[in-house]
Amino acid sequence: MEDLKRKYAKFILEGCLKLTKEKPLYIAIRPEIEAFGNLLIEEAKKIGVTDIFVENRDTKRARELLLTKSVEECVKDKAFDRTMMNAYAKKDAAFALCSSFLPHSMDGVDLQKLGEVNKKVSESISLYRDLQSRLAWCIFGVANERWAKELFKEEEDALSKLWDLIFQICEIKEGKDPIAIWTEKLEKKKRQAGILNQMEIESLHYENSLGTDITVFLPEGYLFESAGEGEYIVNLPSEEVFTSPDYRKTEGIVYSSKPLLFNNVFIDQFWIQFEKGRAVRWHAKTGEEMLTSILEMDEGAHYLGECALVDDASKISQSKVLFQDTLFDENAACHFAVGRGFEECIQEGRKMSKIERKQKGINDSCTHVDFMIGTSDLKITAKTKNGSEVVIMENGNLKIE
Repeated sequence: MEDLKRKYAKFILEGCLKLTKEKPLYIAIRPEIEAFGNLLIEEAKKIGVTDIFVENRDTKRARELLLTKSVEECVKDKAFDRTMMNAYAKKDAAFALCSSFLPHSMDGVDLQKLGEVNKKVSESISLYRDLQSRLAWCIFGVANERWAKELFKEEEDALSKLWDLIFQICEIKEGKDPIAIWTEKLEKKKRQAGILNQMEIESLHYENSLGTDITVFLPEGYLFESAGEGEYIVNLPSEEVFTSPDYRKTEGIVYSSKPLLFNNVFIDQFWIQFEKGRAVRWHAKTGEEMLTSILEMDEGAHYLGECALVDDASKISQSKVLFQDTLFDENAACHFAVGRGFEECIQEGRKMSKIERKQKGINDSCTHVDFMIGTSDLKITAKTKNGSEVVIMENGNLKIE
């Protein structure tokens, strides 16, 4: 187990971030997984990295502040201070960002206050966000005891079981080279993105038995991307091909297919209605207040910034485990995201200003929040420029090989 953890840490740095000794390294970690953070530091030092900054995201301290302090007092505390991300973005650092769910860690917190704090924290790292598409960054999962027991209840070996599942999904195997495995996996996604880009799609119509009936329109010059397109693997694991829709045109209703965990708060069984691109009505059986805070974070949060295609046959989906962590769950199902779109998802997008991209239909916002919509009966029909209709997904799986 310990050897596989080290191999995982090494792959994150060398396989995902392509870390070299010249690059500074920014690590965001939680106290509960400090041991894995130490592995990252040790492996980075072996590469020769000397500038390493560790941000300790202390959820326990954050909760205490939210229960006892004002919004202004919260954002001044180091528990919510992310501003070093801007400084390290300026230095062209690599960012190793851990995802490690802590169940019930925000129980009892005023969700409106949490939403206000989140907005201010997001605004405080605007420079990092602006530079993010040009940086080496990777979000990856790390098991912790509370998360494992939430998933596997009374099992004595819950933590080992969660680690084993993460290793399986992330292709960390004894005697195997994860870089070679992921290169092959991502080549397939790259081919799928290429096919979609050649189709000259005008719109995508989604429908399933949950009640989803929604059409998203793609901007002129759209580009589908995958983790195989770029130099870095930014999400580990990654099973998606994705693009940014024209934020001004979405029409219809979409139902969530899995719970959304946002800042350790559950939002479940929700739907969002869009008219002329904008979310105009929504409801959640659980966590509606947090859903509202996401959609009202700024004007751009009312619009879509991403639509991603993921096979229901993916290894994560077939595990039948609801991870309760968006990093994993979004790679088990097709998903949308409200908020900021991607500059790389439109031709010449990286050469455009924000205003120019927005004029082309790429959304801008201080936030980007994924939510899952894919099901085993999801059907997606593409309408192309020549007026033809092509089913690109049926029964939850892509049909574009």
